[in-house]
Amino acid sequence: MKTLITADLHYREPWFRWLIEQAKDFDLVCIAGDLLDMFGESRMMQAIRVSGWIKELAKSTRVAICSGNHDDAGRQTCADRAPVYEWLAALGKEPNVITDGATAVVNDLIVTTVPYHSTREQKEVWLERGLSVRKQRGAEWLVLHHVPPLSYPASMGEEREAMELLRRYRPKYFACGHSHQFPYVEGRDWAEEVDGVQVLVPGQLLAAKYPNHIIQDEGASLWQTSSQEWVEEDIWTKFPVIKPS
Repeated sequence: MKTLITADLHYREPWFRWLIEQAKDFDLVCIAGDLLDMFGESRMMQAIRVSGWIKELAKSTRVAICSGNHDDAGRQTCADRAPVYEWLAALGKEPNVITDGATAVVNDLIVTTVPYHSTREQKEVWLERGLSVRKQRGAEWLVLHHVPPLSYPASMGEEREAMELLRRYRPKYFACGHSHQFPYVEGRDWAEEVDGVQVLVPGQLLAAKYPNHIIQDEGASLWQTSSQEWVEEDIWTKFPVIKPS
């Protein structure tokens, strides 16, 4: 299974187009929140366009998305005792899209997507479902949760909540966004083990020609970034997958 993980696309059409071009090479593309940009044009208009790009992406591969703090467009609807924005719930009707508040199995990987605009108790509704599937199937479990469970400059209580959720449910992978600078902060890395869980945070460089992303393939995780601001050429770094203790 080959998976691409990214986050914080912030309504950048070239980045979505880049993902669409790459999609055929992956079994799953994950976007860990902030598909929209709260500082741009009408978020409802953004949601309509982004929905079209996600549908185009889903023609070539499975897609999993969770909402971030920029993605509150339109109204929320109640699904299984917890709220989801209607535009994201509508995307979940597409056959290849795993949307906010859903658990699905892709090949042998369980994927759970956690909405941002939910209370901890509401997030636990979704995570309990993913945990139940994990107990039934005994497969690896990846959780998409926009906020990382680790401290970084300007971190707040939501990071502590994320850490508590990680420690309670202990998926194999906890893939996040939110912190654009995360891999570039001294003492932090794009892949870290926390209580036996591999935390993946690609970070983001908004001026780059394509988005920061992590690729998981055949027992290895790889991180790729592209920006003259930070590097003279594209960087590939390769690390063995961190085995949960």
